Amino acid sequence: MTSERNHDPILWSTIAIALLIAVTAVAGIFWPATYARETAYTRAGAVASDMVDLFLIVPVLLISGIRGYRGSVPARLVWLGAQGYLLYNFVIYAFGVHFNAFFLVYSATLGLCFYATVFSLRFIPAGQIAQAYRPRAPRKTIAILFFLLALSTAAFDLREDLSAILSGRVPQSIADTNEPVNFVHVLDLVFLLPALCISATLLWRRRAAGYALAPVFLALLAIMSVELATIVTVMGRAGFGLNVPMIVSFVVLAVVFTVLLRFYFSSAKPAA
Repeated sequence: MTSERNHDPILWSTIAIALLIAVTAVAGIFWPATYARETAYTRAGAVASDMVDLFLIVPVLLISGIRGYRGSVPARLVWLGAQGYLLYNFVIYAFGVHFNAFFLVYSATLGLCFYATVFSLRFIPAGQIAQAYRPRAPRKTIAILFFLLALSTAAFDLREDLSAILSGRVPQSIADTNEPVNFVHVLDLVFLLPALCISATLLWRRRAAGYALAPVFLALLAIMSVELATIVTVMGRAGFGLNVPMIVSFVVLAVVFTVLLRFYFSSAKPAA
């Protein structure tokens, strides 16, 4: 399946974003001053995210961006999933990391990801994607998985937040990170989880947009699962308790999302 590429911002934006991410990731991993004002808890998690950015996101972004520019719609959908992951993470970098030498780089990366995504949406042929995948795509499986993931994550976030509100205290996750709020909970409850539910609903109802959004969120969730497994591992090695069952669960989720994504793309009609 291919699409037009005239005046498509995907190539130049991909190269620029990959360079910016490489700069912030290398600095975070190898230059201690980058996170000098963060708590040890936050620092360990940030370094883990930087590792994923450098060794996973940059290659995925470059490969999917180049192939997408050449006309591959599946590559473009993976690229959008990677952009969604970056938008999620760089909101945290731009708003949640204490001011440092890379503040402007964080801001530039966030802005570039946002506008590259917005201006690339018109190159996503939702109708063509729906026609290609509608007959054999695992529609119900993906929709149910999105709903279950959204509900379970919302329950996990709200349990901590409501418990803290009712008891008149600050949640432990905020105390550990020394932040005004838990930015992960904000992004989950305001953006990611509602978007998963909307995508699942559209897919369940066989809407064209649902067929286009499903692989985007599968790619995003696969990357995010790898990041979470890495964060828990690095934080465990840093002395915050190694939670092996949680690591295994995130690895399993990453495999499930990746397999579903691969099966989704292989379900296209031969003519596509």
